[in-house]
Amino acid sequence: MTEKGGSMDPDAKALRSLALGYRLSQALYVFAELGIADALAAGPATAADLALKAGAHEGSLTRLLRLCRAMELVDELPDGTFELTARGTLVRTDVPGSQWPRVRAAGEAWQWDSWGRLLESVTTGRSAFEQHYGSNSFEYFDKTPGVGETMMGRTTEEARRRGAAIAEAFDFGSVRRVADIGGGRGAILGEILSRNQHLGGVLVDLPYAVAGAQEVLAGYGVAERCEVVAGDFRTDLPGEADVCLLSAVVHSWSDADSSALIGRCLDRYGKVLVVDEVVDTVQAPIEVLLKDLQLMVFSDGRHRSLEEYRQMFAAAGARLASSAPIGKNELLMEGVPAS
Repeated sequence: MTEKGGSMDPDAKALRSLALGYRLSQALYVFAELGIADALAAGPATAADLALKAGAHEGSLTRLLRLCRAMELVDELPDGTFELTARGTLVRTDVPGSQWPRVRAAGEAWQWDSWGRLLESVTTGRSAFEQHYGSNSFEYFDKTPGVGETMMGRTTEEARRRGAAIAEAFDFGSVRRVADIGGGRGAILGEILSRNQHLGGVLVDLPYAVAGAQEVLAGYGVAERCEVVAGDFRTDLPGEADVCLLSAVVHSWSDADSSALIGRCLDRYGKVLVVDEVVDTVQAPIEVLLKDLQLMVFSDGRHRSLEEYRQMFAAAGARLASSAPIGKNELLMEGVPAS
């Protein structure tokens, strides 16, 4: 449908942009994967120079760069060279707030292929990733060296912010040892232990996830107070502790699996701190709803409301003793035995 003068109906234009947005996403991924932003860090360069550095075809790269100009990642100067913009600088790997890990992960095959099978998740109620790869994403990353590296780098940076907020929101004064279950490379535990000199900790996650944890913990100066265990927390909860932390873990699992995990952690350690996004998806903004679909595509997890978490604690034989905000849509929820 067109309006007078031949202009496209606004709704039709919006729908077309949404339908074709995947092409922009893939172009941005290639820009990141080829390291173009890093190659332009020293100043303007020709497409020929960039193609040589990136191992790309000059003519094809030129066409990509012109789309990137339209995306305001680069400027094309009168002499034919390309220059990085402020937006494009955020795709460098060496700047504060770099978006390179997120941009690159968005275009990697495991992510791209899984979202391409969204229809399977919606029609079957099962994770598209698991249907395609035959295992959940965590097991796949653990069995496929290097594939999860980009994601782990991104989540480690997010964990630093979350760890500092947890340390501020919860009083660890009477705690002797914290078990961080599914804690990745230990940035959250590092933040907590560095602010509580009396604390010890145990970090538990799959081998690929804890690779590099010793270096992260050493960077916080707490490595000697923290035990790192490479293992599957679904089958084993090692180490002694009097508080268990499940940060950005529960949202990746079904209600039944999450309740079972909380119950096992409660039996093992006596107290559980669940940190996660807590949202009501009925009126949620698009970014929250996209994250909810991401959880559906890659696992059996989903976003939950506070009441749904309360019910999950009850199913685990626990009660929600307290909750405190630690970030946008994020709560720290303290679970203790129901009795």
